[in-house]
Amino acid sequence: MSAGRAAVGAADGARTLGGVALDRALDALRALEPEARACWVYDLDQVAERARRFLRAFEPLRPLAAYALKANALPALLERVREAGLGAEAGSLGELTLAARAGFEPGRCVLNGNGRTREEAEWAARAGVHSVNADSIEELDLLERAAADPPRPRPLRVALRVNPGVETPVHAYVATGHEQAKFGVAPADALAAWEGRARWPHLRLDGVHLHVGSQLLDPEPRERALETALALVAESARRGAPLGLVNLGGGFGVDYAGGGREFPLEAHATRIAERGHALEVEWGFEPGRWLVAPAGVLVAEVLWVRRRGGRRFVVLAAGMNDLLRPALYGAVHRIVPVRPRPGPAEPATVAGPVCESADVFAEGIELPPLEPGDRVAILDAGAYGAAMSSNYNGRGRLAEVVVSGGRLRRARAGEGPEDLLRSARSDAL
Repeated sequence: MSAGRAAVGAADGARTLGGVALDRALDALRALEPEARACWVYDLDQVAERARRFLRAFEPLRPLAAYALKANALPALLERVREAGLGAEAGSLGELTLAARAGFEPGRCVLNGNGRTREEAEWAARAGVHSVNADSIEELDLLERAAADPPRPRPLRVALRVNPGVETPVHAYVATGHEQAKFGVAPADALAAWEGRARWPHLRLDGVHLHVGSQLLDPEPRERALETALALVAESARRGAPLGLVNLGGGFGVDYAGGGREFPLEAHATRIAERGHALEVEWGFEPGRWLVAPAGVLVAEVLWVRRRGGRRFVVLAAGMNDLLRPALYGAVHRIVPVRPRPGPAEPATVAGPVCESADVFAEGIELPPLEPGDRVAILDAGAYGAAMSSNYNGRGRLAEVVVSGGRLRRARAGEGPEDLLRSARSDAL
């Protein structure tokens, strides 16, 4: 990282996070969960530091920076993000509830999603969220009904998510702004809706929202989206329907490869401020991955080391049900031994114990000698890790441990086999 301290360091022969040796974190967890062989660890101080850096970068625009809960909605992490001064971006009724429980004021919450439900619309109208990013013109009718019954003291603020047709050099599953994506409305339809917004009298329909994709290291697609937003603001004003909110979403990427490259946050923020400072609008951003990915790791015990046909297979106690990104996206995460053994490095395929050929974290990576019982750390796993985990293969979700000020705390207990049975019941319908 070019700013701030490194998320993962080393001391006394061990990899550390937040100044705590990662094997110590797993050992401490075992005092509460004796069978634990893997866990998530997050550095809350690093999360807060990155949140403050983000706010400093965009301070000239005084935006609402709404943290995207889908990246990691652990309550302990949400509370630290809120304390650092960020709002919350939710994509479901569940995430709205989690944000409220973590202390986010409704007026600092943004609601997204391309399959709006009546319950979500009613929650947003009743609580008075900052804004809803509507994904279709038809959704405006649903939001209007929610805001009108019963009438609210003030209109429900709504931005239209516009699909700008911007291609991004990322995996197809995280590219959201191209013309074939399921998200958003065409610019012409948005302009017509803003011009005819009297049709929805209980909505304050004065915003534009653009999110072109995730995991961007090149800011160019986001800057093209900005140009689209500026053109829409100008054209809507020309039609007599001025806009008051521009939300440029998220997409700020992180350097999973560890090559020293990172999203040029400060330079990008400066360019946006230079282009947008003259507009009399409110600004919004939705950072997620950038804030939390580097501050989290997955620590796992080595179960087996096997050799076949000259290949070395390292089998971990964590699998694709825990960290899905490599199987789903072909994502690359650095993998390092927590306490490296002496000896030459050689290629290894690092896999999990799930009965799927896709349960592989990395192939042919150079690792020093490893033995059963050693621990490895999968780096930059603070986003879209535990949040996407499942009980596939009858495996319980892993415990989540946080470190702050050099002190460890279990923030969420792991699941054992008995937990998988707790919700299994038979009810007549």
